[in-house]
Amino acid sequence: MEELTLQEIKRIEFDLLKMFDSFCKENDIKYFLSNGTLLGAVKYKGFIPWDDDIDIFVPREDYNRLIALFKDDENYCLFAFEKNSKFLYPFAKLCNMKTRKEEKNTKSGVVLGIDIDIFPLDAWKSDLSEAKRELKWIRKKIGYLMLSKKYKPDSKTAIGNFVKGFKMIFCKLYGSEYFIKKIIKHSKDLQQKDSAYLGCKAWCIYGEREIIPTDIFSDTVYVDFEGKKFPAPIGYDKYLRSLYGDYEQDPPIEKRKTHHGFVAYKV
Repeated sequence: MEELTLQEIKRIEFDLLKMFDSFCKENDIKYFLSNGTLLGAVKYKGFIPWDDDIDIFVPREDYNRLIALFKDDENYCLFAFEKNSKFLYPFAKLCNMKTRKEEKNTKSGVVLGIDIDIFPLDAWKSDLSEAKRELKWIRKKIGYLMLSKKYKPDSKTAIGNFVKGFKMIFCKLYGSEYFIKKIIKHSKDLQQKDSAYLGCKAWCIYGEREIIPTDIFSDTVYVDFEGKKFPAPIGYDKYLRSLYGDYEQDPPIEKRKTHHGFVAYKV
């Protein structure tokens, strides 16, 4: 198999985004660009130059419809735990199955291709202190899930590897599926229309910055991304500042690199 370059990966991901956008328009499914993808759109009108992924928010009701309506074929597959319990993430991935993606030291449960990440947008409890307690509980489960998926400890010290290895044994006894079920069940419990806060509860890796005021998502605007228009939340500036701070400033040169660890190939 031939290894893909960063630019080839970006091209395949952009094709996935365009296909996803068309599917959502045809089926009246609401979504927003999110995370680094939205940052790239606002700041660079496309990918962050040194990054290699596409992230999307889909409100939970539309997320459920997406999973129910999307039909896999030999070219594209929508992976979600709700439709395939071997898939070991609590969010969805839309994959190009003419490629292969090998993640380092992490099992996915299924054969993945180059993908875009599709995160359900869920409601937090309206009381901020209660929302923070929710987040702490879910993040603990995400941590256990990530340990259950690792092949080996990856700490920088021997003591760290010993401690992490012991925790991994505990988490693997429960199994990844156990933690995914817990995360998904708790994430989708609340009704969005009555909540003061929304966020990606199922993968809240940014901590309290994932507790986002609902009014940020009250309407849609369109932003440029690689020459096409895609939907963004109307409060995107407030959202990006909450997530990244002064996002207009480029990070130091040594930090301008992808945070993902995978190798991708053409099939």
